[in-house]
Amino acid sequence: MLVITCFGLSVLTFRYVGFAVVALLVEINSVFLHLRQILRLANLAAGTLYRVNSIVNLGTYVVFRINTLAWMTRWLVLNRDKVPVLAYTLGSVGLAIMMLMNIVLFYRLLRSDFLKSSTREAKKEKEM
Repeated sequence: MLVITCFGLSVLTFRYVGFAVVALLVEINSVFLHLRQILRLANLAAGTLYRVNSIVNLGTYVVFRINTLAWMTRWLVLNRDKVPVLAYTLGSVGLAIMMLMNIVLFYRLLRSDFLKSSTREAKKEKEM
């Protein structure tokens, strides 16, 4: 709902359209995120394609999600005096929520795709 409100502000006021377009860069990573889920549903999580997709997924995650949201936050802070209070508040809250969600998702992806062998070994050691 928050994302729709932020994009709605841009569409209705005809302002911050470039900012909204930059926000859509985040969706480039969605291709690899969804492919990951499809491969998991097809029981192909042990294959080479899944491993390559996991690496590309993390790379695009950092470039298109984390970096884009960080740049957007930086832009909003630097242009605070040029942005109306409502738009600034909406943008700040939206970016804070999105950044938090993306950090949690990034951690879950790392844990699931790259740290799973170490967690399995730790569980085996606890059982012994």
